[in-house]
This record gives sequence, C-alpha cells and structure tokens, in this order.
Amino acid sequence: MTRGPRLLARYDTYRSEVDWLPLVHARALPDGAVERDFYESIKQELLTGLRESLPLGGVFLDIHGAMTVVGMTDAEGDLASAVRGVVGPDALISASMDPHGNMSRQLIAALNLATSHRRSPHEDAALTKQRAVANLVACLDQGVRPRKAWVRVPVLLPGEKASTRDEPARGIYGRLSSVERLAGVIDAAVWIGYAWADEPRCSAAVVVTGTDEDAILREARGLAEMYWNARTEFAFSTAAGDADWCIATGLSSSERPYLISDSGDNPTAGGAGDVAFMLERLLSHPALSSGQATAIWASVVDPSAVARCVEAGEGATVDLRVGGALGQDIARLGHRSLERPIYPLDPKMTAPDLAPVIVH
Repeated sequence: MTRGPRLLARYDTYRSEVDWLPLVHARALPDGAVERDFYESIKQELLTGLRESLPLGGVFLDIHGAMTVVGMTDAEGDLASAVRGVVGPDALISASMDPHGNMSRQLIAALNLATSHRRSPHEDAALTKQRAVANLVACLDQGVRPRKAWVRVPVLLPGEKASTRDEPARGIYGRLSSVERLAGVIDAAVWIGYAWADEPRCSAAVVVTGTDEDAILREARGLAEMYWNARTEFAFSTAAGDADWCIATGLSSSERPYLISDSGDNPTAGGAGDVAFMLERLLSHPALSSGQATAIWASVVDPSAVARCVEAGEGATVDLRVGGALGQDIARLGHRSLERPIYPLDPKMTAPDLAPVIVH
C-alpha cells in the first residue's frame, strides 16, 4: 500500500509541470483472487480522494489489467467506470497497463487514453507509464478529446508464448511505434489478455487512440488482422514438454545445474501453489527414487508441513503429506466459464469479424 508523498515519488522521473494529487496505490505479487471486501475498501478510498480533489483536469490510472476479484468478472472495468462516475465526462482518464491484462469494452469505454508495455519481458514498464502521462498532459494542454478504436481479437494465449524477443510478437509490437507516429494517431496498443482468469473479458485486444477517426479505425483493424493471422505461430521461447519429458531431458543433459520451471509468465497461474504433481513425477523416476540422481524440488505451499519441519529441527527426518492443503479455499472461490467463443488455433479457420468500433 502506498499513499501520499511516497506514492508521488514513484513517478518523479516522468511527472510533467502540472499539479499531481497522489491518492492510493495497492499491489500484490501474482496470487489468487482479491477478496471482495479489500477491493471495495481500496475502491472507496480512491473515489473519496477523487471527490475531495474535484475539479480535476485528468486522472492517471496505473493498473495491470488482470486483477480478479471474488464475485466479479471485470474488476478494472468496474474501477474505471466508478472513477468516471466521480470525475465526470469532461476529465480525461489515461491508463497504463500490462499487455497481459484484459482490455474489455467496459474498461475502454471509461477511459480516454490507454497504452500498454511493448516488450515482454517488460523492460519498458517505466516507459509505458511515462507515455501514458505524457499523452494525458499533451491532450489537456492542447484541448484534445481523443477518439478510441477498439477491437477484440478472439485469441487467448499464455503470456509465455508471446515474448517480444521472438516472432511473431516481435513484429506485431514492433509496428506500434510507427503507427503512433502517423498523423491523427496518439497511441497504439495490443493486449495479449490473461488466460488464467477464466473470465468473459479474457482475450487479445487492440486499441488505437487519436484524432483522425478513419486513421485509428484503419490501424486498429490492421493490427488485429496481423495478430489473428499469426495466431498459429506463437510458441514457447524455450524447450517445453510435459513433466516426464522435462525430467528425462534434464537427467540426460550434461549441463548442471539444470532448471525445470512451470512458472511461466505468472507463478502458479493465480492458483494456490500447493500442487505436488511435480514431486510425484520426480519420485516416480527410477534414477531419482533409487538415489542414483538427485533433484531439488522448490516449492510447495503447505503451512502445516512447514510447521512440522520447524518443530522437528534442522537435520531431523520427518514423514510428511504435502500438497492440497489449500484446496478448500480455492474451491470456495468457484470457477467461471468463458461466455464468448475463443477460436482454436486452426490456420484454415475463416477469420472472425475484426472490424474495430469507436467506443464512446
């Protein structure tokens, strides 16, 4: 939790010559769903701060875009809509986001400007915030009311298949800077979406903002078609396979240490982190079960098992059951099903309607 001067200091390197009023910033490492009470408390704190600060020329929302809140299916859409309700239609709202967030129609409808990182891994996170702030201030200075062309691309990829160091993501994201330099265009952004949230909004999306409606519609469609046409080309940036294949490959390799990871873009994909499947597969391999080879397994979340180890003391031997300790908590959150079609990665499939819309 960050507030006041400490919050303002986070943006010292790219604040413009305007009066900034820091309100509240809350973040957590990738984990499970946010409890509804906590979300509502932070939301109300933000809205109260906005009301006390009125009138405002603009608002900068520094958000990720893939927050899941218990009982909700579009947390950022809800948050941005509530902010819009307080500041009114005349204030400009600019958001900087992660491309692994979800750009729903509700969210873009509440915003005037939106941009996201153009590199995965996100080496340009600070530049994204700087661009979002600069665009906001420039529009305020020049009296510009941006138009927004939004299109949902019905492809849902795991983030680790869309590194911008590799094609096709490299070419798609590499095109954005040239699009934003076109006359009548302010910014262009592509969202990969967040596969693990299992919400209707989860999908790739394109947003192009600017003052020339024809230009932003044209460029948004071009980027959406580029993404759709490349959908079968996205792949892992490293060797990948199931658990047994990974273990066998590691044991046969002469390189040490040999690391196997299933963390992907988001450790545990928002789950509890208490799945013992990999441990079971390690113990099932003859070389490891016999002691001929060794492996370090890290890690699993199991508070009671940790407590027993601490109680036994360093160097002691204990028999433990591990994994599945948090299953009931996860089940309590429930599961949601996608309500909109996500197309299979079939290169012969007829393209869906990728016509962008101007969102008001």
